[in-house]
Amino acid sequence: MTNDVVVVGGGFTGVATAAALSARGASVLVLEAAKTTAPHFRGELIHPKGVRALDQLGLKGPLFDAGGVPVRGFAVTPDAQRAPMLLPYGEAAGPGLGIDHPTMVLTLREVVARRPGVTVRTAQRVTDFLWSGSRVVGVRGADGEEHRAGLVVVADGRQSRLRPLLGLEPQVQLLSYTVAFGVRGELPAAGHGHVFLGAPGPILAYPFGEGLVRFCVDVPLTAPKGREGIVDYLLREYVPFVPAGLREAMQAALRQTPFEACATHAISTEKCAAPGVVLVGDSGGCAHPLTASGMTNAMNDVLTLGEVVGREGPTDGALEEYQRRRYDFVRMREMFTDALYEVFRAHDAGSRALQSGVFNYWASSERSRRVSMDILSGENVKPTRFVAEYARVLGRSAVDVMKGFTRQPRVRGRTRELRSLVKTSFGRLEVAVGRTARTVVERYRRGLHRAER
Repeated sequence: MTNDVVVVGGGFTGVATAAALSARGASVLVLEAAKTTAPHFRGELIHPKGVRALDQLGLKGPLFDAGGVPVRGFAVTPDAQRAPMLLPYGEAAGPGLGIDHPTMVLTLREVVARRPGVTVRTAQRVTDFLWSGSRVVGVRGADGEEHRAGLVVVADGRQSRLRPLLGLEPQVQLLSYTVAFGVRGELPAAGHGHVFLGAPGPILAYPFGEGLVRFCVDVPLTAPKGREGIVDYLLREYVPFVPAGLREAMQAALRQTPFEACATHAISTEKCAAPGVVLVGDSGGCAHPLTASGMTNAMNDVLTLGEVVGREGPTDGALEEYQRRRYDFVRMREMFTDALYEVFRAHDAGSRALQSGVFNYWASSERSRRVSMDILSGENVKPTRFVAEYARVLGRSAVDVMKGFTRQPRVRGRTRELRSLVKTSFGRLEVAVGRTARTVVERYRRGLHRAER
């Protein structure tokens, strides 16, 4: 049987893609390799932009009914003794969503599989594409069964097994390790995702159910290996930087309950579309989970693909438009996440000065907090906005260091700090400006290409 669309991957992104395309009248077959859900930890926190997209597809209500909880924004704590800096979502944006990942995926599968034109099959591992010349026309399963379609959507995650078969090899950078576990407890700012700083890596904590908190701990590559070594390391180097109300719960979870440790990569692709096939979600690239942008990026992919394919069909022009619009959105997210992660790790004097500048910038006005949150949550995706705001932070950081000259008798130490700030910040600003310029050039070239056609 031939379907209009075959989606490889029945996780969050794949099932949402099926919902978007079936709503446009397409018959969609979803093939998931696992029998139930993926065994590894996956995203659970969705920004308001992603929640609004879920609502547009009729999927928001079922997720809240299944135990999802609203998230009102973020709170960042520089150390355990200071109150968190609140970065709320704007009222117009609506709430974010936190929900247990397996519950989310199983709920979405159940809901979407009941929709006209959608078939979801689990325990169906796809091993290859079917080709007609240079065009993908379907997929082949591990059992040899072939599934033909006018469009193949690859949604098999950041470590995609199918992406290399298309020749779309990404740039991959191993950043750190993530240790993830859940506890029962309450966060200092109820209903907010939290970032706790001061440890060797940032700690992301967020609500993912009523009275449930998920910890995602960023651990450097040089950390001890093995469960016992990791537990001792986290108890010693991380727990002291968590507010007192959560320390006992964190300690107990580390000592008594299983946790997952996985490698954290930044994966960037230059192409996410080819004739007859597209990459969506993490298969098309991903950043560090610090800003919880992955699932919101995925929903942007889903709606964009649904719009262009629903309007034009799976033509080469439609898939090229999807690719252009996807990168217009995610490039900004990659820049912001990379910069924020480096600043929040604060391994050198320049990063520490930038971190101080970030907090002073946020404390300076409601406008600065709002703009930063709009960038973080994907409401504002203009690269030039990020560069402008980064320059503001740099200015405040430099002022703070210069003020230190009047208070610090050890001028040599302050001079080293200023040099480190200049080297660190301008190096990152150069990367951001370079990426912005490349994005503008890419848009220009694609515009010329469309005009020539």
